[in-house]
Amino acid sequence: MPSTSPLPIDAFPTWARFNDVDFVNANLQETDGKGIGLVAVKSIVNRSVATEGEAHAKDVQHGKSEGSEKETAGRAVGVGTQRHDQDSNPLIRIPYELVLSAAAVEEYTKVDQNFRQLIDSAGHQSTRGDILIYLLAHLSLSKRDASSPKGPASTPWTEYLKFLPRDVPVPTMWSEVERALLQGTSLEAALEAKLSSLIKEFDELKEKSSELAFWNSLFWEKNTVTIQDWILVDAWYRSRCLELPRAGHAMVPGLDMANHSRRPIAYYDQDEKDDVVLLVRPGTEVLVGEEVNISYGEKPPAEMLFSYGFIDSESPVEGLNLPVRVLPDDPLGKAKLHIFGGSPTLNLSRSDGETSWQCPFAYLMCLNEEDGLEFKVLQGEDGERELRLFWQEEDVTAQARRFDDLIKNHPLCQIFRLRVVSILHEVVSDHLEELSSEISHDQLEPLRRAGHVKDGNLRAAIKLREIEAFMLESAASTLDEQVCTAQSYRFQHHKSARCASKDVDKPSGIGD
Repeated sequence: MPSTSPLPIDAFPTWARFNDVDFVNANLQETDGKGIGLVAVKSIVNRSVATEGEAHAKDVQHGKSEGSEKETAGRAVGVGTQRHDQDSNPLIRIPYELVLSAAAVEEYTKVDQNFRQLIDSAGHQSTRGDILIYLLAHLSLSKRDASSPKGPASTPWTEYLKFLPRDVPVPTMWSEVERALLQGTSLEAALEAKLSSLIKEFDELKEKSSELAFWNSLFWEKNTVTIQDWILVDAWYRSRCLELPRAGHAMVPGLDMANHSRRPIAYYDQDEKDDVVLLVRPGTEVLVGEEVNISYGEKPPAEMLFSYGFIDSESPVEGLNLPVRVLPDDPLGKAKLHIFGGSPTLNLSRSDGETSWQCPFAYLMCLNEEDGLEFKVLQGEDGERELRLFWQEEDVTAQARRFDDLIKNHPLCQIFRLRVVSILHEVVSDHLEELSSEISHDQLEPLRRAGHVKDGNLRAAIKLREIEAFMLESAASTLDEQVCTAQSYRFQHHKSARCASKDVDKPSGIGD
């Protein structure tokens, strides 16, 4: 992880020793092309063999778990059910007391009454939100001058934040010029929505904390805290959050210095004391001087860039999500969105050279009243009036995401499918056209020299555009074939219908 932190990483071992972080068999040092990382100080072999289920758990350890909290970037799930002989000889061990989790934030409110007031006023909405408020409070301590009011009670995290980079390469921290490089990609809409959400969260925090004298003085009277600070703590959380077996979503100092690899050497767990340990994977050997890496999970390129600020060139995962909007002239558009719930997306994925798509909303989007779709406002069981969805006079409100199944037995099923693939082909083609416009190097070069565009961010944007352009070209080809197939069926259907009509109308005895 590249570091632009206030404190040099050389000072980290002192902090670690003072706070009982035990680097048993690994050290922090510069790594090839990845900045700071963990490196083994001696060779270790774990000769145990993981079961299929355990191996899968380790392989998805840093992937977002099912049902995980929204906005968790989360390098997620640890393996909490397994104990190893090597637990007594881990690569590193971090005391449970240093783990920043929901429980840790709650414990801190018992130590600092001012922070308790802040959390009671602006927190208790999510683990992520409470941890971000905690990080912001301690980040503000590093900005104080001699005339500043007394801040919240310090903790080991007060100093640890000084080792974290102030320039995290996730797109929310890119300059406006750099963000423009993502136009046409699947990240464009996601990034815009994320920044809007961060601004809304910050404004709400400011409004609520301004009413508290202590925090108004510390945060706002001298503009000590800005929206950029909120974006920074969100970037820290998103790129460093883990999901521990028992502590849940959390940040773990020291462990978050481990870099990603598709072929990881190590994984993390919690021991019998709930301390966090980094262990060599079963059936794996780590050599002295070798980087100790973990897996952040198998994610599409856009998600890797969004959460961690880089794209894994070795990842086999090919996929992207595009926003889908209701048809502009659809009078039922708002009702469809309300019933569907959530933001409609088109998911494209590629495996074994074949491109497939999923878009449950597209089926609902392409149906209308003439087809048998109807919305009714009825009185619910609680007495409140609510919007209900009907298909062929049957209430299908609970099945709004399953219209691909609901239309299967309809005589016009293939006509409906033609509408769907035609609309999705248009969505893909529009994005592909926008992506096909090349980035002007003549315009970028002076901006790059002036520091408005960082080389790493430029390379990441170009790489994402290339990957997604290829995916969109493949998807457009697949959808084009499906359109042709559906049109052919429609032609045959009409031809058969006309022939049947002629047979019915033909006078008896003619042409027999």
